[in-house]
Formats: sequence, structure tokens, C-alpha cells
Amino acid sequence: MLYRLKRNFPKQARVLNIYGNLGDGSNSDGVVTNASALSLGYVLRDHVSFYQTFEAFGPKAQHSALHNNNMAVNKILTEFLWDKNYRDSSASELMQ
Repeated sequence: MLYRLKRNFPKQARVLNIYGNLGDGSNSDGVVTNASALSLGYVLRDHVSFYQTFEAFGPKAQHSALHNNNMAVNKILTEFLWDKNYRDSSASELMQ
């Protein structure tokens, strides 16, 4: 369903997909699996102007805690919002 609706997503959008990995073998943030979080790239590739992923790792990567005092998340989010990491790249180039 999301794939069919992608045409409603603005093509000029820049997307930062932040996901968590607890590192406990679950390959998840405790709620969302990494495979599910990364599937957004499949849905939006070749559709948006910029797509980047960021994996937060460890105990502070728990789903609802990703934004709470997580310096790595705060840093990447600040850089993304203020264009410090923007590169004029093709939307099909999924960046790590």
C-alpha cells in the first residue's frame, strides 16, 4: 500500500530515516525491525531528492528513546536540518 501511495509523497523532499538497533540480537529498536525501517528506502528510492539512513546502536536506540539525550541522533538530525551533510546526489543512492 505504501509503495502505491508514494506518488503522493513530495519529490523534492529530503528524507533522513533514523532507526534503532538495540544490539541484542533482535535487529530492532524493540518495536520496529531494522528490515521494516529500511524498507522505506525501497518505497522512496528514485522518488525523493535525497535519502539517507542513520542507525542508532545500543541501549539508547530503543524506539521511544531515540530522541532522548542521544547525542549521535541529535548530531545527525542537526546536521540534516541545517544542510551540513547534504550532497547533491541521485535519489537512488542510498547513503549510510
